[in-house]
Amino acid sequence: MELRQNMNRKHHFQYALLILLTLFFSTPSFAGVLKIQTQTTVENMENRLKITVRLTNEGTATAHNLQVHLKILGETLDSKITPQLNAGGKATFLFEKNTEKVETGRYPLTVFVDFHDSNQYPFSALSGMTFSIGSDVNPDLALLGKNITMDKKGELAFDIKNMGGNEKHILSTLHLPKELSTPTPRIEFQMGPRSQKNVNFEIRNFSALPGADYPVFCYFEYDLKDVHHTALCQAVIRIMEAENLFRQYRWLWVGFAAALIMAVLVLVIKNRRRPHE
Repeated sequence: MELRQNMNRKHHFQYALLILLTLFFSTPSFAGVLKIQTQTTVENMENRLKITVRLTNEGTATAHNLQVHLKILGETLDSKITPQLNAGGKATFLFEKNTEKVETGRYPLTVFVDFHDSNQYPFSALSGMTFSIGSDVNPDLALLGKNITMDKKGELAFDIKNMGGNEKHILSTLHLPKELSTPTPRIEFQMGPRSQKNVNFEIRNFSALPGADYPVFCYFEYDLKDVHHTALCQAVIRIMEAENLFRQYRWLWVGFAAALIMAVLVLVIKNRRRPHE
């Protein structure tokens, strides 16, 4: 009878330990993933642009209340709201913009997409590109964006080289998804001929998800000889993944579990050696 009680205690302890380890090692499961892919084309017509934005839901969950916003030539164009886009589904949005009084050159175009999950939690997708009006031109700038990993705050750096022989007054504009913010999205500076400069932006995490990657886009614009120039540089901001309590102190928990197992083994050995009454 005593041996049966000891074995029952051993089995109860083992079951409790198994449940404890399962709770610590398990990771949360998600109903689905939202991933919106954006493809934008610009058709340059006489004094008018026709912009087509195609969205594809490459995730496994349905996206709700999608709306596209274009930032182009100092104006924001908003689409109507699409109620939902199922996994694998596609949607097309059309825009037009008058360019009658716009001078020759290359200009920035930024696409923001607002959407929600099934619980109406908001997300955003961001993409950037450039387009030309009149004759196309290439900027004399070499750009390099440095990817960063951050938690609540970080600093995003861009390296700029003026490859030409002219001095340039440059306006840099950083576009971020709504989950991130910066107190200084626009920075102006001078660059001499054949010179190099670093531009840094302070980044703040507003509602970005841990472990997610967010592409961001920075435009560098200047005017030279009545022609507008735009160079685009992309970087990625990764948000540090939250580390749960067990993973942070895993060796402490493993040691504790090992000590408990050893205590059980010692107890079992002592019970086996005890003479039967």
